[in-house]
Amino acid sequence: MKQIILAGAMVLALTGVSHAADNRDSEKDWCLLGIADKCGGTTTFDLAEKTRRLEAAIKKGTDVYTPEELKHLQAMLEEARQTKRLLDRR
Repeated sequence: MKQIILAGAMVLALTGVSHAADNRDSEKDWCLLGIADKCGGTTTFDLAEKTRRLEAAIKKGTDVYTPEELKHLQAMLEEARQTKRLLDRR
């Protein structure tokens, strides 16, 4: 009896982890990450839209993105901000 209960608990735990990972992936902005096959829309944005989307993605933090992905998004945001500063000088 204990084995059946333990096996059931393990199945529930594994299913919950898998479901949490699916939710995490579904919240990612795949277009920003450059994953075209998972991107439902366009991968081309104007600078203001790209900055807004990057800021929103970064705010989701490690609940949605891996530390490596967040680092990449942060670098992209800094590049977008530098581009805006250069364009504003003209």
